[in-house]
Amino acid sequence: MVTRTVMTPPTRLSVLVALIAASAAALASAPRPVLSQALVPGRVVESVPCAASPGFSYALYLPAAFEGSRRWPVLVLFDPGARGPLAVEAFREAAEVHGWVLAASNDSRNGPLRESVLAAQALWKDLRERLPVDERRVYASGFSGGSRVASVFPRVAGLTLAGVIGCGAGLAGGIEPASLGAAAYFGLAGLRDFNYPEMTALDRAFDPSGLPHRFFYFDGSHAWPDAGACARAVGWMEIEAMKRGLRPVDREKAGAFLRRELDEADAFEAAGCVFWAAERLAAAARLAEGLGLGDVLPALAGLAGRVAALEGSKEYARFVEAERKRDRRAAEFRQAFGDAFGAVEDAATGGRAAVPAVLRATGIAFLKKEAAGKGTVEDRAAASRGLFDFAFAARARAAELVGKGDLARSAAYLDLALAACEEGLPMEPALHYDRACVAARAGDRELALRHLGLAVDKGFTNLGLLETDRDLDAVRDSAGFREIVERLRRRRGT
Repeated sequence: MVTRTVMTPPTRLSVLVALIAASAAALASAPRPVLSQALVPGRVVESVPCAASPGFSYALYLPAAFEGSRRWPVLVLFDPGARGPLAVEAFREAAEVHGWVLAASNDSRNGPLRESVLAAQALWKDLRERLPVDERRVYASGFSGGSRVASVFPRVAGLTLAGVIGCGAGLAGGIEPASLGAAAYFGLAGLRDFNYPEMTALDRAFDPSGLPHRFFYFDGSHAWPDAGACARAVGWMEIEAMKRGLRPVDREKAGAFLRRELDEADAFEAAGCVFWAAERLAAAARLAEGLGLGDVLPALAGLAGRVAALEGSKEYARFVEAERKRDRRAAEFRQAFGDAFGAVEDAATGGRAAVPAVLRATGIAFLKKEAAGKGTVEDRAAASRGLFDFAFAARARAAELVGKGDLARSAAYLDLALAACEEGLPMEPALHYDRACVAARAGDRELALRHLGLAVDKGFTNLGLLETDRDLDAVRDSAGFREIVERLRRRRGT
């Protein structure tokens, strides 16, 4: 079966304290940077080997204006699947506009945090030796489990970072907002992201910390945010740097950023979305403090009154109550599908025969219609999160059962997961691959090849696993299997 990317929970840091302390001591004596002439500004380099640790590498982007005579802000990035170039691409446009260096680990991934810390140490040491880094303006970001690694990076670097940008997940275990080790925090999460509830809770947890922070929610799922959302985070960090004297105040740049917030608030209010209008206005008011931009944006003077009026409106109260109702419904749904899974486990009537009854009892077809329907974006997003929770739980149980040799019940849970999985999610091809493996082990060659073909059609790319996975031995000698392998090779250009 496929190696899984797991929803990584916060990991305790106590076992890493000595490792991180040793890293900080070593970094303190790092030599002065020497610019490598092999690196071309304006072009993504997918793999830069770490000179002192050749087993580690990182993707690198230098803005087109880069030259070695001055120091540059740097954003260190962590992807949950060690896909450095993908992380760089998410922030590349913003880095070019604002003049940031991007460095993304090709080794940090979901799993034991210690391994990602070692990758981060190697990257940071090499980056400081290779490039002129402005250590007053070091930032870290990551997606999913990589976001948790980014929250640990201040300890790895031995610095108070200028900022951390968390995408699709919060902080590592043991780290609280007040002890983050960064001067500012920007959170990004899609409304359909299963970690959306975690991010909204973290948003509230930051409020009493006194740390400048902003959380931005968009209509998206659990993935790296698009270039526009990443640019918003970088733009916000730029203005925070102005306010702290880390860079010259650029009134034009700050004014343009704040004007966008105000324009979006106006559009939300005109559309009747008063909660999001108030959120944009409040964020603009906090960010504008101390910049003296009243002459550039006269509308800033009346923001407090506008926010208070919106937050006191009936429409705002209705939205807040609707959010509470969505939260209650989500909790009830998790309980319901947990109970319904018992039918699959039943010794007499369980297995694949129970799948239709479980789908009916949990209303999966209704949820899928709701997720794709014409309701509010918040209601659609809540339905999508419920479907993902269901599919993830079913897949996790399938993995447990296949490890015990219970192929019938494992197949049932994978069928449930596939029924709930929305089209196009990253989980979808992996589910089809897992289902193919279980079918092959159970002797159903036709079903195995059907799901294997679907896995490849929907984006499965791990040719090495496909060619060596012993779970697929029962179909490996078939013409259908050879055709699927050839199809994947053509797609990969190999």
